[in-house]
Amino acid sequence: MPLKSDPGRLPRRNHHQEGPDFLFLATQGGRPPDADKRSTVAGVVRLRAGALRRWRDGEPATQVASMLGIGRATLYRWQERYEADGLAGLVDAPRLGRATELHPVLERVIITVRLLTNWNSRRIAAEFGRRDVHVGPGQVDRLLARYGTHRSSTPRSPGPRYERGAPNELWHIDLKGPFYLRPSTGPIRTCHFVALVDDHSRYLLGIRAIPSKEALAILDVLGEAIDLCGVPLALMSDNGTPFVAIARSMMSRFQRTLAELAIRHIRTQIDTPWTNGKVEAFWAILQAEVLDRQHLAGLATAEAAVAAYATYYNYHRLHGQLGWQTPAERFEGTLFTDRGFEHVPALAGVADLLSGLLASAA
Repeated sequence: MPLKSDPGRLPRRNHHQEGPDFLFLATQGGRPPDADKRSTVAGVVRLRAGALRRWRDGEPATQVASMLGIGRATLYRWQERYEADGLAGLVDAPRLGRATELHPVLERVIITVRLLTNWNSRRIAAEFGRRDVHVGPGQVDRLLARYGTHRSSTPRSPGPRYERGAPNELWHIDLKGPFYLRPSTGPIRTCHFVALVDDHSRYLLGIRAIPSKEALAILDVLGEAIDLCGVPLALMSDNGTPFVAIARSMMSRFQRTLAELAIRHIRTQIDTPWTNGKVEAFWAILQAEVLDRQHLAGLATAEAAVAAYATYYNYHRLHGQLGWQTPAERFEGTLFTDRGFEHVPALAGVADLLSGLLASAA
């Protein structure tokens, strides 16, 4: 949902509209073209002329520049241009060549990728760069802005961040649900997903669709992860009933198992899900890239969907917080060797087309 403090934000991601002579590709956090009045020529001139007027009236140049987020040198430049050409001098000269700086075929590929994945400019640049097609985030931004698909919005204020220094020092576990399964016949059923994420690498250690929140199914996922990846030093969870006993004087089955394995159990404070933020961030990614895109008819369908996604997430999906490496590169050193987009679920159907277009634009 849009933030109350920013009414210009659009309510849904993956939303695009077509009209006469325009294509508007909106995203959650994006705005329609020219939604900010200051982006128009007249708005820019009024803004700059007002700043010069306040400066002439005695307001310090440093204060005027700070309010606009510019340096004093920029303010001095505006004054020189205004003295030479009047209001016309406050209009920026057109920057030639910007509209056609990318090969037209490459532009088509970028727009296609954007439509199907909703990636931002930094991710598009990183994904193409790891495949030896080098474009800058600024180039992608300008291309997307021409089609109204740039997402200029108020940046989020980051919370406290932490990261362990090596794999298996800390794992995060969480349970999410219920999610509704809608078979073609019969009643609607529900399931939950349980996931394990390594703190240092964001490697998805295990994920499973389970019919209920019973501890046994959760411990099965934990046991499989330990068999494959080793025993972690610590495991973080929230205070949900599968992980913590209701009575403080008792230990849940989950807690007893951790004690037997000599794994330190770290519990988050009440109502602080961001403490377990790495697995919470994974849930948001899973929601956007799997659950919002696929119809899950039953438990087996849900299990197959998340199992297939786990391979993509670990070995083929670049992670912005890891310097655009994959979780597997940081967890176990597996090299990223993709040169096409066949492993990206949203692009698998057009991967051959995109490869052909990129080859013709080389």
